[in-house]
Amino acid sequence: MSDDATPVIRRRSPKSQRRRDGLIQFAHDCTSQNGEDGILRQIFEMMLPPNENGIRHCVDVGAWDGRHLSNTFSLLVGPKNESTTIAHDQHDDGSWIADRDSRSIWRGILIEADPGKFRELQSLHEPLGNTCLNVTVSSNAVSESSLASILQKSTVQQTLPLDFDFLCIDVDGADYWIFHDVLTNTSYRPKVICIEFNPTMPNDLVYIPPCNDNLRHGASLAALAELAEMHNYLLVETTIYNAFFLPKHLYEQRFQDLVPDTSIEALHETTMGTSLYQLYDGTLKLWGCKKLLWHRLPIEEERLQILSPSQRSFPFAPNVTSTTTEISDPVVDISAYCQAQVAEPLHSRRECASQLLEQLKSHGFVLVNGTGISAQLCRDALRMTHLFLQEADESVRRSCMSVRDRARRGYSPINTENFASLIGEQGPNDLVRKFRIGSESSTESSLLQPNIWPAPSEHWDDETCDEFRSVVEAYYDAICIAANSIVQCVCDALLQEDEGLAASLDFLSSSNSQQSSNQRNGIPTTGLAHKTSILTLLGYQTGSRHKKKHHKKNRAVHPLVAAHTDVGVITVLLYDSGDCAVLQRQVSNSESDKGKFKDVVLPYPVPDDPIFVVNIADCLSALSHDTLPSTIHRVVPAEGSIPRNCLALFVGFDPDQELKLKEGKTVSYETWRKDRIAESQKVLRNRMSVSTS
Repeated sequence: MSDDATPVIRRRSPKSQRRRDGLIQFAHDCTSQNGEDGILRQIFEMMLPPNENGIRHCVDVGAWDGRHLSNTFSLLVGPKNESTTIAHDQHDDGSWIADRDSRSIWRGILIEADPGKFRELQSLHEPLGNTCLNVTVSSNAVSESSLASILQKSTVQQTLPLDFDFLCIDVDGADYWIFHDVLTNTSYRPKVICIEFNPTMPNDLVYIPPCNDNLRHGASLAALAELAEMHNYLLVETTIYNAFFLPKHLYEQRFQDLVPDTSIEALHETTMGTSLYQLYDGTLKLWGCKKLLWHRLPIEEERLQILSPSQRSFPFAPNVTSTTTEISDPVVDISAYCQAQVAEPLHSRRECASQLLEQLKSHGFVLVNGTGISAQLCRDALRMTHLFLQEADESVRRSCMSVRDRARRGYSPINTENFASLIGEQGPNDLVRKFRIGSESSTESSLLQPNIWPAPSEHWDDETCDEFRSVVEAYYDAICIAANSIVQCVCDALLQEDEGLAASLDFLSSSNSQQSSNQRNGIPTTGLAHKTSILTLLGYQTGSRHKKKHHKKNRAVHPLVAAHTDVGVITVLLYDSGDCAVLQRQVSNSESDKGKFKDVVLPYPVPDDPIFVVNIADCLSALSHDTLPSTIHRVVPAEGSIPRNCLALFVGFDPDQELKLKEGKTVSYETWRKDRIAESQKVLRNRMSVSTS
């Protein structure tokens, strides 16, 4: 019995349909790999004698050195005596000598591409009167190096009967098209054909590789059997790598009793196949051969996964109240603001606003649900974020880099941005990949720029690019609408508590928005959505660390994103269960608690009613006359093995929106932002100046 986290996986012995009473019972090796020598010996013993001069003919395509794993050595040379004609016999060790009696004198045409192996082939076979050709046989039927062209040259044509005895094809990849070339473009009809297939392919798969000399795929057994049957050949036996075919008339005359069933199921069992199966949560598992046969490398299950570990859940699981992670704070249901099809009772909205304000006043952060955003959309957006920021080739991401301002649109690589200066601090650059989109607008403003999307390439096809864009845009639209409602809720709560804030906040309240005709899906939007709000996709990688510094033998581990505040109105954040990074908020803004942080945890998998993190940003904090703190927060590394992906909406106003500040000054939102950033830079410069002096 296993523990709760470990499945039981073992193999049972299945019932095989593979028959063992046919030609395979004669399998034996002299120089062949898997019993081909013995099968061939039996086939030719059961056939009619050769023609009156007693000569049999074979063509070996891919003969190598003539010895190593050869299927023709025993016919043309003999295993123990390479210089004389010998009768088949048996040695003391049980090995046997090929049939080389007076009625079976063999002559061969042996073709090999490798120059070094060809010289060894020549030295072995030319003294025996066999023809050796140093040619790379082409799969292209019109090539002068095709097997049809080679066989039809006069020197070969004069000595090779149209019904020559044995054709062996083993060229590691292009075998199918060479077989096709002989059957389709020549009059040759060999009595026996042995051809290699790809042993990893299942019996029901018809795989015909591209007709391309530069590609080496191998064909499935089913594809070769299909081609053979089209030309009146039947499968009569297989070994692990090779299939044997006979003309139908010869099979019916001499082999039908021994091989009554010529189906693939009766004559072959796939022993080197690799199976893939799926778990309900989207995990892919391997079964069977778990290595690349010809490269001798392991096939790693984790590298095959489509979904990251944090994204794996059963999409049709029942909605349960318990979650896989404990959330860090109480959750406020804001459905009274986000999902009202008609006006909610005033007391419901007031209760919602009061609960939200209570959380925000204490530490500037709150967890909310009831936004009406589809859980599947959230999961899809996190999945596409993982695909783009964690799995895509770096060239895909860098194709989206803005030449104007990476802090507004497009891709920003790891270790290229630093927001610690927003609180007047000097800190290390952010160890996180970022991708930003926002509202498309032609307005002349530094806050409004065109989006940059990945273009189709060899690494990301059209379908992936289209899905990425459509999912991210859909999430942006949905989260902007929810964010507007959250802002309304916050402002209503502030005005309920202090009417003196009306001059600063009235334009954001729900009473103001209800008088506006600007609505989307029946929900007032206050003009916030699709203005300067920016959706940032964030990807934290496992193992990311800043270099550690020694401070009197104590090691200081730098955050992945240094402590900072957000500049805009609010931030709405969603993240997956990646465990290599943790979001932390400062416990409070008091001087005594400076440096104390608390983890901010969300449940995962994303529940049917998704939960989001909301934090107050600098601008709304200023408009509230500092009633709501713009809480300092950071992201720190964790000893986890799963990348973390996040979706952060940084909500902003229209660039020209007039803001009435505490000191009575009125400025546009764009000007306020520039002044806010300039002030933080000034503080940073002063601190650096003091430290250096």
